[in-house]
Amino acid sequence: VLLVGGRGSHDWHGFHDTIGPVLEAAGDFELKLTPNIDSLKAATILDYDVVMFYGPGGDFTDSAQESSLLNFVKNGGGLVGVHATDAFKKSDVYWRLLGARFTTHRGGEFMIRIMDKKHPVTAPFEDFLIHDETYQSEYHPEFKLHSLFRMDRGEEQQSMGWAQNYVKGRVFNTTLGHDHKAWRNEHFQRIVLRGLYWAAGRE
Repeated sequence: VLLVGGRGSHDWHGFHDTIGPVLEAAGDFELKLTPNIDSLKAATILDYDVVMFYGPGGDFTDSAQESSLLNFVKNGGGLVGVHATDAFKKSDVYWRLLGARFTTHRGGEFMIRIMDKKHPVTAPFEDFLIHDETYQSEYHPEFKLHSLFRMDRGEEQQSMGWAQNYVKGRVFNTTLGHDHKAWRNEHFQRIVLRGLYWAAGRE
């Protein structure tokens, strides 16, 4: 798994340091953290099964970064976004792959309701409580939302996680994951873990 960080104001080192031991304990993952967007180019990205983005900010600085990411997913690579819809906002490719783009948010404690109890990512889950940001999204015109779970707090009922097949590849995205209050939530950790397994096409 190639974890692309280094953009924006979020603590991407903290996310790596929290999720890394979860993946190590699973025994099936090798996690590489990079702040270098050039790692998305074909010479590097093809060494990985899954690319994971965390956090906001950033823009592609070379068209080869964007096209290599697109081809990686089209040809069967996995893509996972964690709290990453407020990134690469000039890129239609990134917007289409993740399915949505950040618009605004609130925050606090809220319930997560499982919407698809048959999908491999969410099948074992019951509803759970989390403290996080409540990202709202603008969906790409070509994206059809398959919501796996949503938040439930008054008028805030938006999806906070979804999955899609994109040509031969798989994309899992969750807008959860702002800071350590979310990262340390065992349900959040399990959802990211299962999202990575699913994106990689593994049991």
